Amino acid sequence: MGYLLAIIRITLLVPTYIFFGLIGFGLFFIYFWSKETYYRKVIFFSRLWARCSCLLLNIKIKVTHKSMVEQGSLIIANHVGVPDIFVMGSCFPSFFVSKADVRRWPLVGWLSQLGATIFVDRNRKQQVRSTIDQLQYRLKAKCSVILFPEAQATDGKDILQFKSSYFEAAIQTGKPVVPVVINYHDKNQPSVACWYNINFLTHLFRLLKQKQLNTTVQILSSIQGETDRKVLANKCYDVMQNAHLNLAKPAEY
Repeated sequence: MGYLLAIIRITLLVPTYIFFGLIGFGLFFIYFWSKETYYRKVIFFSRLWARCSCLLLNIKIKVTHKSMVEQGSLIIANHVGVPDIFVMGSCFPSFFVSKADVRRWPLVGWLSQLGATIFVDRNRKQQVRSTIDQLQYRLKAKCSVILFPEAQATDGKDILQFKSSYFEAAIQTGKPVVPVVINYHDKNQPSVACWYNINFLTHLFRLLKQKQLNTTVQILSSIQGETDRKVLANKCYDVMQNAHLNLAKPAEY
């Protein structure tokens, strides 16, 4: 049954992604004259794409709020695996910061580029300033950006210490940082959502075979006003770690 489900989902996901890719191409040519207008249109269709992905993969999301998210916020979350993209993209109209490797992935890389993703090559430290500038531009344009500050996927059992460099964009623009904690609830240990110590194809196929994936998204109180990026990163880490460890059993989906 799992293999049949995976095949059905692939036959639905591929044309869906091609469709959104064509929309992305169209937006690029229609709104080339105004980057801010282009960004806003991309955000709208990126969120729609993420919600379609959650629908086809049967990812059920329960959201708990401690604060509303302002436009132009730096949204940070723990990183478990590929489903994080769909879950976060469904919850927030925003752009993503992603590792440069994603640009070379079949179909997904193409969509990421059309979605105006900010790509980061972690092997080139001289690129950090350029990335911070890109983040600042998006935040000033009142476009939220999603960042996974652990800079790698984990097994979901804990949250790793954050890389602090890109928190500088929020400090320089005076924009709030919104901590978000993602938890997945399935019988697998680690969760089928985890891309950890396995290759990408294995991770993707496990996800495609999963009948349903439940997740809880905790939107914590925003943090603003810090002047030191390391202090800001540590403060965000502490509140997220506490929320992660104290997550109660989620309600029915």
